Amino acid sequence: MSENKFTVLLIEDDSMTLDIFSRVLNKEFNLLVTNDVNEFYKYCTDFIIDCFLIDLSLGLQKSGLTLIKELRASEKYYNTPIIVITAHAFARDERVCLEAGANKFLRKPVDHTRLIKEVKNTILKMNERKTFID
Repeated sequence: MSENKFTVLLIEDDSMTLDIFSRVLNKEFNLLVTNDVNEFYKYCTDFIIDCFLIDLSLGLQKSGLTLIKELRASEKYYNTPIIVITAHAFARDERVCLEAGANKFLRKPVDHTRLIKEVKNTILKMNERKTFID
């Protein structure tokens, strides 16, 4: 992993979406990808994550909303940026995710340039806030 790149953890259950996002984001970030909640937790323990990209619907596993709430309740990641990337298009879904602690809510399909820009801007904004608070 490159030390001058942010580390981003993407959890997505759709293999085609996971592959596409991986190819796009891997150029800009140290990217960890998984479609498995247990592996997600392992990455959270083994690495320092700068941003989470979370799909809301994770098949038969926990929901993305549950993961957001768990991250916000954790000491290590309570202030780490979380971006939801989902096919859920209702305003209610966005409101619930933001209330749970997500920083951004992006609807699929997401333009690749916009995705990279949103991740970078969200990380930088949160880092400014951490510096200001510290």
